[in-house]
Parts: sequence; C-alpha cells; structure tokens
Amino acid sequence: MTDLAEVSQRLLRAIRRWAGLLLVGSTLCLPACSTEEATPEETGLWFYVLVKSSNYAQDANGELTLLNYHFFSEIFPKPGFKGGLRGELQRQGSSDAPMVYVDRGKDFYFEGGHFDSVAEADEAYPNGVYDFAITNDRVEVRASMTLGDANGETDIPAPIRISLLQDDSLVSPLAVDHEKDLRVVWSDYSNGAADANGIVDDMIFVVVQNCQGERIVHTGLPFQNADYMTFREKELLIEGGTLKPGEPYAMFVEFPHVVDSSVAAGVPGFTSFATATYLDIETTGETIDSACLAEMPAMDTGQTDRPAQH
Repeated sequence: MTDLAEVSQRLLRAIRRWAGLLLVGSTLCLPACSTEEATPEETGLWFYVLVKSSNYAQDANGELTLLNYHFFSEIFPKPGFKGGLRGELQRQGSSDAPMVYVDRGKDFYFEGGHFDSVAEADEAYPNGVYDFAITNDRVEVRASMTLGDANGETDIPAPIRISLLQDDSLVSPLAVDHEKDLRVVWSDYSNGAADANGIVDDMIFVVVQNCQGERIVHTGLPFQNADYMTFREKELLIEGGTLKPGEPYAMFVEFPHVVDSSVAAGVPGFTSFATATYLDIETTGETIDSACLAEMPAMDTGQTDRPAQH
C-alpha cells in the first residue's frame, strides 16, 4: 500500500508540472502566437499608430483658428521596404467592413476624414478597442488597443500656442532674422505623461518646411530616433543659418498623447489623442536664388486650409 501511495503521489506531481508548462506556454504565446517571434530588424516596419486629433492654424498675432478634428492611422515602413503589405483596422463590436490602409510610398495610410467637432469625430469613429491586422512576407502583426481615456472619453491635449524668440525677445513670425538662433517655445502639454506600459512616452513633434515643400527641421519619430522629443521638453533651438533670407516657411508643433501601446510580433504600435498647431514664418533680408512654389503646400493631412502635396 505504501509503494502504491508513493507512486500515486509521484504521478500527481508529474501531472501538475506538465499542466504548469502548458499554462506558461499558452501565456507566452499571447498576443501573437508564433514559434519564432520576429526581431524588430526583420519586420521591415518601424511602428504603427491610430490617431484622433485636433488641428489649429495660428496667425502672426498669436490667434488660433480651429481647422478640424481628424481620424487617421499610419504604418511606417523602414527604408528599403518593398511593399506587399496588407493592413486592416476594425473597432471591436462594429459590423462595418474593416478599414484598409493605402500604400502612399512613404507609408501605409488610412484616412478617416475631417470633422467640425469632437462629437462628430466620436460619432463617426467611436472610442473603444480597435483590432489591427498587419501582414507582409516577413511578419504578421495582430494586436488590440484601446482608444479612449479611463472613462472612454476623447482626451485631446489643449490647443498649442507657439512663441518665437530671438535674443531672448519675442519676434513676429513675419520678421525672423535668418542669421540668428531661433527659439521655438510652446504652451503647456496639458495631459503629457510617461507611458504606463513603458513603450513610448507622450511625444512632441516640431517640423519646419521650406517653400519648396521640403522638411528641413524634424525632431524625430519614436523607435526611429532614440532621442525623440517627449512631453518633458519645453522648447526647440533652430540654429542661425538654418533658414534662408527673404523666404516663407511653414511649421507645426504637435502633441501626440499616448492612450494605449503594445509590441506584437516585434512591431510597436500605439493609439493616441493629438493636437497640432500650424504657423507660417517669413525671414527678413533679400531672397537669394529662390525657387518657391506658387503656393505653400499643406505640411500633412491635418492642414486643410491649403492644397495637399502631391
């Protein structure tokens, strides 16, 4: 009897160990079940993002005008990416057909449209859990992330007001000395915070575009640039000589506030509520061999008060 009891106990312990291994294995398999997880270098993708945002134009007197509320999503490929990607996005519980990303060459993009109010944007694209399915010949990304704050509400940062300073004094956007350092200062990031998931903290993007539609200043994107700008920063210095004399420029400052984030199959992604403010700049002095376009093109799809770039 003693031998039989000992054998039974050993068998029970073995069953428990076997069950525990199965449980651990199933946990490690989530959210992307694959026997060989792709490394970031192998995926061919930097990251992807889903955004609900507001966009403003600032005039030379510092007044803000609402342009729109915007819903869109982007997938950013790495240099040399050959395509062959299919991306779909769908809100859980929706019976609508999946939203499909379009290949724009530089990225893969879904345009959800522009709206006059948060209520209109929320009605067209309610907050909730969104499912991402992104596949190519290297990787299959399947992830679910929430868009909405703790109460399910849309928490877009407060509008940004931009100030320009030279020699520690405010200067008009229409009278910037191209030879001097230019400090770009912005108003407070109302809901800026570190990412609770430790993947990507709330960001700040500052971009300056010349009159040919070329970006000459960019503070960098997360995952591509280790020193990307976060909510902790208060200003950006543009060194004297970066801008040319007697030419128009366009710029924006954007605050993307991270709502949810994840890494699936080696590819990071996040959802965000964002706001951006666009400001036109002109430098003093005589124009030197300028080849400006007849009309300044939009910096991105949020700037709806001017023609889109082609």
